[in-house]
Amino acid sequence: MAKTWDPMTDMPDLQGKVAVVTGANSGIGLSMVKFLALRGAKVYFTARSEAKADKTRKDLQVQSPKLDQSNIKWLKLDVSDVGSITAAADELRSKESKVHVLINNAGIASSSTELFGPGWESHMTVNYIGPFLFTNRVLPLLKKSYQTEKGADARIVAVSSIVQANMLPSNFKFQFDDPRALTQPVQSYPWQWRFAGRFMFPFDMIRYAVSKAAAAIFAQELQRKLDEQHLPILSMSVHPGEVATQGLMAGNNALVKVMAKLTFLTPDQGAVSPLFAATAMEVRENSEKYKGQFLLPDGKIGESNPVTRDDRQMKGLWDITTKEVNDQLHIDGLPLLEAW
Repeated sequence: MAKTWDPMTDMPDLQGKVAVVTGANSGIGLSMVKFLALRGAKVYFTARSEAKADKTRKDLQVQSPKLDQSNIKWLKLDVSDVGSITAAADELRSKESKVHVLINNAGIASSSTELFGPGWESHMTVNYIGPFLFTNRVLPLLKKSYQTEKGADARIVAVSSIVQANMLPSNFKFQFDDPRALTQPVQSYPWQWRFAGRFMFPFDMIRYAVSKAAAAIFAQELQRKLDEQHLPILSMSVHPGEVATQGLMAGNNALVKVMAKLTFLTPDQGAVSPLFAATAMEVRENSEKYKGQFLLPDGKIGESNPVTRDDRQMKGLWDITTKEVNDQLHIDGLPLLEAW
C-alpha cells in the first residue's frame, strides 16, 4: 500500500457482509471486531466462555459507544478442542448461509509443555491444527457466498508471525514430513537455544516459531487447493507487527514492558495488517500478487521461512494433519474433514 492504510477510511463498506474473527476477546482480535463492525459487517467473534464474551462486548462499548451491538455475535470456541470447533462451526452454519471473511487470529505463546488431543504439542494445536479444522468446517459458507451472491469477495486470513522467518537458527531442521510433526515438531533442542529462549522470552520461542511457520504453510497450501478448483477465495497469512497486547504486558518483565510501551504497536495498529489482507480493495484488484502470500504490517509481501518453499515438507504437513485430525474426529464420533 502506498500510504498507511486506515481501516476507518480505507476499508470498503461492509454492509451485508459476514465476518468471523477467532480469539477476539482482547488484543488485535478485539480491534479487528471493532473496525469490521464499524464498517457495517456482522461480526462473529469467538471466546472460550460467556464471561469473556460479556467482557468483550463491554470493552467494545467503551471503545466505540456508537457501535451497533446487534452486529456483534459470540461463538463459543476453544481451538484446542475438536469438539468445540465442530460445535462452533455448526452453530455458525445454523445462523448464516454464507461468510465473507474468516480471520484465524486465536493463538498462544507459552512455556507450557501441555499436550492436547492425542498428544499434540500446544503451539501446534492452537496456532495451526485448530485453525486448520475450523477453516475446513467454515469453508462451505465461504464457498456459498460465490454461489449466491454476484461479485462476492471471500477471504481467509491466518495470523502468523515474522518469527517463523527470523527467529529460528539458519540450520534448523523442520520435521513437518515426520509422523510426529504434530506431537514433536521440535525433536532436537540444543541447550544454547533453550538457554537463550528462556533468557529472552517468557515463552518457548522455538516451538512458537515452528507453529507460525505451519500457519503460513497452511495459508499457502489452502490457496493452492482453492486455485485448483478455480475458486476466487483468497487465502493469506500476515505478520501483525510487534503489538503491546494485554497478554504481552502481563507476561513479561519490567524492561520488556517499558520497551513495548515505547516501540510496539497498539492493538488498533496491529489490527491493520490482517484487516488489509481481509478487506482491502487493493488486494482483490491485485489478487495474483497477494494470494497465498505472507504480508507484513505495511502491506508488503514478506519473506517467509524457506520451509514454505519445500514441497516435501508442505505436503507432509498437510497429509499428516489430515490423517491426525480425521483420526481424532473418528475417535470422538464427529464428522470427518470435508473436501477442501
